[in-house]
Amino acid sequence: MYVLYRLIIGLIFYSLLPLLLFFVLITGRHRQGLGERFGLYPPLPEEKRGTRIWLHAASVGEVQAARALIAELRALLPAAGFVVTTMTLHGRNVAARQLGPDIPCFLAPLDVPGIVERAVARIAPDAYLCLETELWPLLLRTIAGRGIPVVQLNGRLSAKAAAGYRRWRWPFRRVLANFAAMAVISEVDRERYLALGAIASRLQVLGNVKYDLQLPDQPHRVRQELCRTLGIDAGTRVLVAGSTHGGEEEALLPLMQRLAAAGGWLVVVAPRHLERLAAVKALFEQQGMSFECFSDLRGGRPRRQPVVILDSLGELFTVYAIATYVFCGGSLVPRHGHNLMEAAIWDKAVFYGPSMDDFRDAARMLEAAGGGFMVRSAAELTDRILGFEQDPDAYRLACAGAGEAARAQLGAARRQARLVVDCLGN
Repeated sequence: MYVLYRLIIGLIFYSLLPLLLFFVLITGRHRQGLGERFGLYPPLPEEKRGTRIWLHAASVGEVQAARALIAELRALLPAAGFVVTTMTLHGRNVAARQLGPDIPCFLAPLDVPGIVERAVARIAPDAYLCLETELWPLLLRTIAGRGIPVVQLNGRLSAKAAAGYRRWRWPFRRVLANFAAMAVISEVDRERYLALGAIASRLQVLGNVKYDLQLPDQPHRVRQELCRTLGIDAGTRVLVAGSTHGGEEEALLPLMQRLAAAGGWLVVVAPRHLERLAAVKALFEQQGMSFECFSDLRGGRPRRQPVVILDSLGELFTVYAIATYVFCGGSLVPRHGHNLMEAAIWDKAVFYGPSMDDFRDAARMLEAAGGGFMVRSAAELTDRILGFEQDPDAYRLACAGAGEAARAQLGAARRQARLVVDCLGN
């Protein structure tokens, strides 16, 4: 299978390479990080102090999980070094910012013959960890073929993805055979992987690292600093609309305008993708919605407007700390939702739309605890918020329930880190 795959992918890629390079040259798109896509990473230290672990995370959500895993792995393997790769430039930038200068962060190599081998040789890992379902056949085969442990962490398969892979069960089974161990989120995920040919003895259900969230060491100080930056006093009510997608800002505009007119409210809007900032600003300007940008307030300028656009990387998790109400985006439009537990761990009840396919389990857990609320429209969100404004005791109970549900998920990163250590034979 791999011989045929290498042949087909190699022929297609190298035949089209001149056109691809011409496209990059003319348009400028994808130019940043292009060398990394070809496995041309800067030199890493030749002398490794200890185990070098290559951890691959698709984008921002997986970077958060990688951060928790690295913390646990460092506790178990103090001499280990780490290299992180991501599929997106945004994810790489967030990783570089959050993980610090001692962890190199690159874009993942293309799954193409020649490029994969170059990347593996440059990084020279002692273990390769891939988060969720980032299954690149040549990369996995190349690493496993060198006797390096390949481990899947936080594995999950949606019903839709499982149905798609089922059509290609035979080659998919060969890809899964590269894993020395697989940590999956739930029993449902385990059954789906087994149906696709995963080896039962290598599968373990160890929980979801994305829900294993740790607050900063001094959360009260984080809140105080954000309140100073955003000009929030004891009487200010704050709605945070996190990870919004196109169509959601438009839907939420009437609510924003209503809260702005009422006074005493601040709305923080955090677009999921910073490339959309210009479009969000243009929308607000067209609709007469006054706003400021978070980055401008960081310099000490006092806030004067009722709406703030969060325009910087990796800030949303801590901004949830000052929220009175939280709406989690990617859910009123068909984008399958985002991580509700990032707000819930701060003891915040969470509102979200019906499109929650990627985080359905989190929604169920929060709803069961009384801290999660599905709304089918921005109008329903408005009604929910106004209802809780009239019943603060009920809302306090909802927030407490959300926090308890989030804290019940802690420990997944530690369990998965121990699995990695076992695979390394330490």
